Amino acid sequence: MNADTTSSLAMRKRRIRVRATHRGMKELDLLLGRLAEEVLDDLDDAGVAAFERLLEAPDGLLLEWIGGQATPPAEHDGPLLRRLKQYHFGG
Repeated sequence: MNADTTSSLAMRKRRIRVRATHRGMKELDLLLGRLAEEVLDDLDDAGVAAFERLLEAPDGLLLEWIGGQATPPAEHDGPLLRRLKQYHFGG
């Protein structure tokens, strides 16, 4: 990984940290903020891209996925969403 790629990845991670904790819905701020703190430093480019996609989901829909009221599409149904479900249900 060259310096530009490393710098770009670090910038994307900083943006995720802010977006994860400032969505405007307190429950999601807490869940996504906790997820960001626990996993973000270890994510590679693909993992960062998955987190970015998750952050693009509307609040209501994301809460339905986390709470199990709706089935997420395949591009969102991965390790990050499973982790969020664990936080929500106390796992």
